[in-house]
Amino acid sequence: MHLRADRQDALVALLRHEQQVFAAKIRVARAVLGWSQSELAQRIGMTQRAIHRLEQGNTGARRATVLAIEAIFRAEGIAFEDQPDGSFRLLVTSAAFTLHDAPHGAPRSRRPETPKPHVRARVAAGPRPVIERREAQRRAAKDGQPRHT
Repeated sequence: MHLRADRQDALVALLRHEQQVFAAKIRVARAVLGWSQSELAQRIGMTQRAIHRLEQGNTGARRATVLAIEAIFRAEGIAFEDQPDGSFRLLVTSAAFTLHDAPHGAPRSRRPETPKPHVRARVAAGPRPVIERREAQRRAAKDGQPRHT
């Protein structure tokens, strides 16, 4: 009986780790693309609140949701390589850099650019990246609110 409980605990820990890794992937990819939670949600037919819950790492995503999110990121030049140690590599192709900024809410258009080699960065799942804090500070500054650190 004790062995079965240990296996169940290990399975729960593995599922929790996978949820946290997926949450980190979403946050990192959004940061690279410069997308808000609302923008990602709109592109895949979800709500901002659903994206927020996924990014918290406490909610498991349905397989269809995972596939939809990964497909939209691939289409934008973002891919991930899972590593044996539980971390992942973020692959950013030149397609992700060929989008120039537009006013918030306006569609972004592609501009021609010479191809760039893949940019690789190793990202370990874990606590929320500093990117989210900076994103909140940027939004607060845009709204004229004082920054909280």
